[in-house]
Amino acid sequence: MTISSIYRQPGGSWGENIMAVGTTSGLLDHNHSQSVFKHAILHRYIGAYTAMVGSTSAGNRVAVVDGFAGRGRYPDGKPASGELILQAAARASRAIVEATLVEKNRADYAKLKNVVDEYVARGVHAVAHHGPVHTHLNNIVASAHGVPLFLFLDPCGAGLPFDDLSRVLAGERRPDRPSTEVLLNFNADFTRRATGALAASQHEHDSLPALDRVCGGTWWRDEALKVLGPDRNFERVAETIAHAYTKRLANSTGMQGITVPVKRRVSHQPVYHLVFLTRSPFGIWVFADALARARQEWLKALGPQEGDDENALFTFGDSVKDVIKQEQTKARERVGQNLRSIVARQSRMKLVDQVWSVFDGVYGIANDTTVSMALRLTVDEGTVRVIEEAKNIRGYVIGPGPQAIH
Repeated sequence: MTISSIYRQPGGSWGENIMAVGTTSGLLDHNHSQSVFKHAILHRYIGAYTAMVGSTSAGNRVAVVDGFAGRGRYPDGKPASGELILQAAARASRAIVEATLVEKNRADYAKLKNVVDEYVARGVHAVAHHGPVHTHLNNIVASAHGVPLFLFLDPCGAGLPFDDLSRVLAGERRPDRPSTEVLLNFNADFTRRATGALAASQHEHDSLPALDRVCGGTWWRDEALKVLGPDRNFERVAETIAHAYTKRLANSTGMQGITVPVKRRVSHQPVYHLVFLTRSPFGIWVFADALARARQEWLKALGPQEGDDENALFTFGDSVKDVIKQEQTKARERVGQNLRSIVARQSRMKLVDQVWSVFDGVYGIANDTTVSMALRLTVDEGTVRVIEEAKNIRGYVIGPGPQAIH
């Protein structure tokens, strides 16, 4: 199973890029490898995002929203998504992070507010709201006027209505600045359930209008039945609808989208797809690094696979460390090939400006360290040269080396 990316190049058409091996994920139990993956992305990306945009924002403010925050913390004291956001706000040194956490279940909200109050007492700018996120969304966006905004939307079932989300992203927040980004859960289980009802002609099933609202229309119905086919491939349906949803939302908001299938185990169907939306090549680059590092955390949590699963990444005869090393070796070789191809086309370019070309074929596996090592190897062999260095590898400017072949 692969991670795939659907993306829209500025002024261009949509393309599709096959990337890394997919991950597994679950929604509630932080001990599951799937939750390790999702939380590792949040932990890494939010800190990087707030530092990246907060240093130049008005008053160094950055708004971060968890629209389905639950209790904020697991019963055993481990942080859930809500507390991970609060922790990022507490750690921020280059930005003033304003965290807004929303939960509609009253009992969960009461627990969430206790967690938020702990961080407020420590000086963190945070607030908890009770109720469905869509009832607070307009006020949340209004309070973030003129400052960067990151939305995390992780429902257990149907997500935010397409029209509501599109209106927010395509309204006053449509310009590139201040930055607006979204990471959301598009529920594959829900898509399969709705498709099953549709295929069985259960037209009164409540999942159908619910998915209509999430998708912004009934277009998914014909698409699902067409893709389902006589072999009733529900995994293919979920993948197709998630990609089409990402493309539609990105097109309607002028953003670029990345779609990541998330599974409980390698051979299982996705539980959901993570959809990441941004308008910045920097966002695409930093998300690539966060995704790749989260994948390694997932591999460590997943461990060797039992049984004779031919789709298993590794067996009890392999160590997780060896698998990660092998993946990184292959990713480094691929990035090296990509860099050689880039300088064969251009005499001078900043790496982040060619983010898709740099990560082509290994998005979700290659991280910043992978790229740095690949660049060093191509420089040593003489095919690439560094024209300008920068604080981060993404800011390096490169060109053809003395051994480059044109």
